[in-house]
Amino acid sequence: SRSSGINAEYGGSGSYWLVMVNTPNGRIPGKARAGKAWYSFGGKEHESTDFHWIKVSRGYRVHQEKCNHVPHGAVVGFQHNNNKAVFGVICHTPHGHIPGKSNGQEAHYGWGGKEETCRNFSYIVVRQ
Repeated sequence: SRSSGINAEYGGSGSYWLVMVNTPNGRIPGKARAGKAWYSFGGKEHESTDFHWIKVSRGYRVHQEKCNHVPHGAVVGFQHNNNKAVFGVICHTPHGHIPGKSNGQEAHYGWGGKEETCRNFSYIVVRQ
């Protein structure tokens, strides 16, 4: 059940969930709904059905944190092309609040087939 996942309450647009997408390039944070996920990579938005809902255990809380560094408890994935962690974020965009990924400096999200860059974003943080 997604009821314990990170949904539109945190993911903004009202219809997307923050998920981890299993890709040839690693486990990359992306957005999902209705059994499909989208993630950004290499300048494009890619679609997949191979993804995991991010679930939060009882006793933990989820919140958005806007800061100039990766906060403790940030949701983390991994991208092979640069052998670095990528973090689950909510990008605050003209399209609404869209789940995406950040390298710790800027964020990226998929929209309309393209990988968009975003400097206005919040990390998704899970803490007890």
